[in-house]
Parts: sequence; structure tokens; C-alpha cells
Amino acid sequence: MHSRTTLLFLFSFFFLSGYSQSITFTKLADLPPVLKESSGLEVTGKADIWTIVDSNRPTLFGIDEQGNFRHSIHLENVNHGWEDVTQDDQGNMYIGDFGNNQNKRKDCRIYKIPPPDSINGYTVRAEIINYSYPDQKEFPPPPSKLMFDMDAMASFGDYLYLFSKNRTVPFTGYTRLYRVPNKPGNYVAELLDSINLGPGHMYQTWVTAADVSPDKKTLALLTHDKVWLFHCFPQDKFFKGSKTVLPLNHFSQKEGLCFRTNNELYISDERTENLFGGCLYRLTFDPSVLKDCP
Repeated sequence: MHSRTTLLFLFSFFFLSGYSQSITFTKLADLPPVLKESSGLEVTGKADIWTIVDSNRPTLFGIDEQGNFRHSIHLENVNHGWEDVTQDDQGNMYIGDFGNNQNKRKDCRIYKIPPPDSINGYTVRAEIINYSYPDQKEFPPPPSKLMFDMDAMASFGDYLYLFSKNRTVPFTGYTRLYRVPNKPGNYVAELLDSINLGPGHMYQTWVTAADVSPDKKTLALLTHDKVWLFHCFPQDKFFKGSKTVLPLNHFSQKEGLCFRTNNELYISDERTENLFGGCLYRLTFDPSVLKDCP
């Protein structure tokens, strides 16, 4: 979800060390002004990159690698607090309307639409997946239990997997993993697991996007300055696999991530204070960086 940090904090993290020749992180394009709050990415076909914004536009935007508009699809029957987008093996697209800064929402939902390439025209009505969290009893909970904001979603099999954005005070570093069926209906999400991505400041360990590789062997989680890769996991026990951390070469409000190939990802960030960000990037890593399976 869109947030602002001080310029002093951002500049203090703007350049990070730890790059490897096995990792390349390259800016591809400046995004159009309407996409300055890009908050999710997904790829269809060979050239279409789909993104959403977390402001007041219930629209899915299709662009190319140069940031040029190719398509747009307006969802007719939805709200517009959107945070991430993913697709299933049939190409159906899912848009997460579950941003929850204050942890007091009781109407979290996910919108399902047909494969964007199959939609004739510029509008579509979405099917709706409504859900609640099994472990949330207070709206909002006390500061020490602010675990119900959500920015990240990935598709795997017949389920959608949600990764929480931790806002606890004091900050604990944990991310919770939930899943819901990918079919319209009303559900109580399943709490599957959690992981501590600390130590570090919350801006370094907030999970803001997620995706699973085309070969279904790697899960990627995005934070503002790194990508976490989970590999060789059994079934959907993502956190039980090996873990690799890819440091990026600068800190920014990164909110969008998707695999293009098994070792190549697109990443986008939000424009911050009209100074930097608002770009589309490519992250490529050599498969050798993945740690051996446990």
C-alpha cells in the first residue's frame, strides 16, 4: 500500500552494496505519470506487462518494456484499493483489494477476471472472492498485533497465497502466509505458516509483492531493497525450501514484481516525492545463486 518515508531515510539507503556479477538489475523505462503508484505486475504473452495502481483507478493497464501503453481494462463492479495482481495456469487474472494500513477492514476481497488477452473491449465484470483472517479478532488489533495489512499475492495450483505486510509496534519482522481458493465465494483464509525476514528496519523487510516462477519451483518475495527467493519447497510449503536473498542496487518504494522467465523478473517502484522511482526494471539472476535444496 502507498506510504511515504522521509527523504533523509530514503537517501540513506539509496545505494546498497553487495552486488554480484551473477545478478543484474537494470532500469528499462520510466512509467507514464498515471502509473506513478504501480502496485503489481503480471506478464501475458510475449510482450504484455500488466500493472495496477493503488489509488482511485479500478483499471488494469497493459504496457510494454518501454513503458508504452498497449491496453487497458476497466473493472465495472469493484472497489479500488488494489495492491497486487497474479494469474493462474489458465491465464485468469486476480487483483487483490486487501490493502489494510490500519488493520480494521472487514471487506477484504480478490477480483477474478478472464485472461486479459481474451477480453473484447475495455470493460469487464469481475467475479469476487471475499475472505477474512482466522486469527483476527479485533478491528483494529493492538499495535503489537498489526499483522493484517496485505500487499502480496501469488497463484499456485488452485489457491491464491497471501503474504502479510507487518506493521507491528515494536516491529517483529514476521510475515504470515495465508491461502484462499481461487474460486468466487466467501471464505475464511487458512493460516499456513510465517517467517521472520529480519533483522532490519521494517522498510527493508516489508513484503510488497510476490510471484511463483513459470516452472513452479521458485517463489519470489519483494521488499524495498531486495528479493527473497524460496526454492525446492515441498508442495506449497514455501518457507520450508532453501532461501536466497538478492540485494538490489538501490532502495525505493518497490511494489510490483513478476517472473518473466524462471530466472528473470520485472520489478516496478512508485514515484517518491517527484524525485525518483516510478520505473520498470528487469532483474536477472544466474540459476547458480539458488541455494542447494535442503
